[in-house]
Amino acid sequence: MAYTLKLPRPYGERFSIQLSNAQDRFSAQRDQPGRFLPFQADFASRHRAFAYIGSEGDEADRLVLVDLTQQSHTLLTPKDWVILDFEPYPEGDRILVSATDRATYGAGELAPRLYSVSTGLTPNSPEELGTAQSFRLWPRRQTAAAAGEYTLVLDSDQYQNLKFDLSADGQTIVVQRVNRNNPADFGPWVVAAGEPPRPLDTDPGGDFLIGPDNQSLLLLQGQGTAVIPLDEASDDQPLDFLPQYGQVFDLTSDGTRAAMVNFNQDDPEQRFTESLFLVTNQGDETELLQVTGSVLAAQFDPTNRLLYCLATQVIPGEQYVEQPFLAAIQLDSGEATDLLTFAPQPDIHMSLSPDGLALLVDLALPATAKSTTVAPERTEAGQIWLLPLFNNRQEQLQAQVVQLAPESLQVSGRLAKWLP
Repeated sequence: MAYTLKLPRPYGERFSIQLSNAQDRFSAQRDQPGRFLPFQADFASRHRAFAYIGSEGDEADRLVLVDLTQQSHTLLTPKDWVILDFEPYPEGDRILVSATDRATYGAGELAPRLYSVSTGLTPNSPEELGTAQSFRLWPRRQTAAAAGEYTLVLDSDQYQNLKFDLSADGQTIVVQRVNRNNPADFGPWVVAAGEPPRPLDTDPGGDFLIGPDNQSLLLLQGQGTAVIPLDEASDDQPLDFLPQYGQVFDLTSDGTRAAMVNFNQDDPEQRFTESLFLVTNQGDETELLQVTGSVLAAQFDPTNRLLYCLATQVIPGEQYVEQPFLAAIQLDSGEATDLLTFAPQPDIHMSLSPDGLALLVDLALPATAKSTTVAPERTEAGQIWLLPLFNNRQEQLQAQVVQLAPESLQVSGRLAKWLP
């Protein structure tokens, strides 16, 4: 028996399936149609959980796990680490972190290493059942590693590790590295599971993103974006080059569409604007949004029908001030719905939940639950907010995002990211 959900299953919920009077449809016309024994099964979706880098007290600069399902709060990294960035592995049982020593960091030395840190969660996903899962009636039970156990993934003895990205299957890491003794030796490296790290033979570039096929890299080179194969056996020539796009924010799960930014440098009348485009693998390009400030982030929802965008507009006046806002764009119609407007601030980040039901937003100026604009008071530590996107599942089924009030999670931190 198999079934297909119309929407991603909501996280943090328990479900029950019952078949009390099932019949064989191929024998339904007989006098005595075949019947099945009553069936009942209970299961649960993954925990609704996220991680962030703490800002205050004992949490400062450490990775913290919040499990909303279990109402738990766990410190994952040691006190003597300063966490710079992180990416959860696809199973949610581990997190890839960039960490440097607190003592040397305080002295101005930046030497981050990459570690794999366990979360203590065990998802029991179908991927863990093996290729012959249809023949395995009783999946093996997994034993979760205790939260906070860590393993070194990549050192920084000869090369400084900068930006990194983790593939969707968790098997490949791409890291921007620079030789400590030769700054001209600079570029992306590939760290594949079970293989030694190797440099990617391509021209140096800027920002990058691993494609959903886990085999290609979208790399900013010059005035455009190159698509580079990650396979060591390839000739390392770009698979494609998109000259007019200077940044890629996200790709749909099937790899057919991408959210990309055009900095509009070829048009003198639009030179001080940025445009968010939807670009397909067939070469179709659709402008979704144009702003007088900057496009900060964009993320497709799990159904690939909505695109959430974090951007800024320049406030008219004598001083140059950018005001951030959050919008949801319905891809079929191109209609944009404004969700939140924030007070001008230097740092803001968003993360969409894997079930598509809510956004995490962390910002220096807190939002207020009484309106869709942030409060004017400034806080030294960033605040993390939860923004629900739908009143019910029917609205999600119809891709009808509604404007709802954000909820303070009473958590101080930054770079909050949902676990898959």
